[in-house]
Amino acid sequence: MKSEIRRARALLARAISVAVVSHVRPDGDAVGSLLAFSLSLEHAGIHATPVLMDGLPSRFRFLPGADRILRALPEDHDLLVALDCADAERLGIQPGPERPHVDLNIDHHATNTHFAAVNLVEPAAAATAEVLHGVLPQLRLPRTRDVALNLLAGLLADTIGFRTASVTAKTLRIAAELMDWGAPMAQVYQSVLGLQSFVSARYWGTGLSRLAMDDGLVWTTLLQADREKVGYAGFDDADLINLLSNIEGARVAVVFVEQPGQRVKVSWRSRDGLDVSSLAIQFGGGGHEPAAGAMIEGKLEVVQDDVLSATRALLVPTLEAER
Repeated sequence: MKSEIRRARALLARAISVAVVSHVRPDGDAVGSLLAFSLSLEHAGIHATPVLMDGLPSRFRFLPGADRILRALPEDHDLLVALDCADAERLGIQPGPERPHVDLNIDHHATNTHFAAVNLVEPAAAATAEVLHGVLPQLRLPRTRDVALNLLAGLLADTIGFRTASVTAKTLRIAAELMDWGAPMAQVYQSVLGLQSFVSARYWGTGLSRLAMDDGLVWTTLLQADREKVGYAGFDDADLINLLSNIEGARVAVVFVEQPGQRVKVSWRSRDGLDVSSLAIQFGGGGHEPAAGAMIEGKLEVVQDDVLSATRALLVPTLEAER
């Protein structure tokens, strides 16, 4: 990392205008890390433009700097930075001869492909926000209250309120330090993890009505018609997967979300050390051992059968060991 840090510092020293981008269907760590890094660059006198190709989910509008997020790369940037993204395709930038090369990649996914010229990847970190907490001073970038608030949002989101196995004593010490800088834990926790819109709750209801469970595997499906019926604007599961992962007896939870054009977004969550990232990779996706996802081409029924079959195969050794 030391040599990569030096190379990253050299990139930033030459930069005049930086485009900072994170992955499509952004979660809290993507948004929080994106805004924290962008604001830190601005405080250092470097013009920064935060970009989310899918736009900003409404529940993160309270974050400092959220009103500056664009949905397309600015034409005049001379440096492109990717945050919380395991591969270049998930950035949502259209492929082709004019596709810009990523200069700096900061992430914590074990499945990261090191797709940039300079890669600051720490798979042991609980969130990209945790990586940034350590990286910003090494890059000689300031950490202010607004930066701290965004980092805390990312940390809370990716650890589901410090409940994942990735949380270490270091993670908690970082959270305490962010509070010392002025980040309000209770407010950020409520906004990131506590509040759900009425529309999201109705959307959950359609999925919960189809809930199924078998031998430690729990799953459900959300249809395009469900989104239209309740007026849900996104193409995700509104974090329903996190609710399913808390069901007693569930070792693995799966949510299938029907997409336009015969595609299905699949999200996995696991407990007891089961590695669902291996399943996601098998289907062209990625993620972490306990939390992963993939976008799969095909009819919903076929995708569902294939994914459930592969997930059951992952569970078999654990179930057999207990019998």
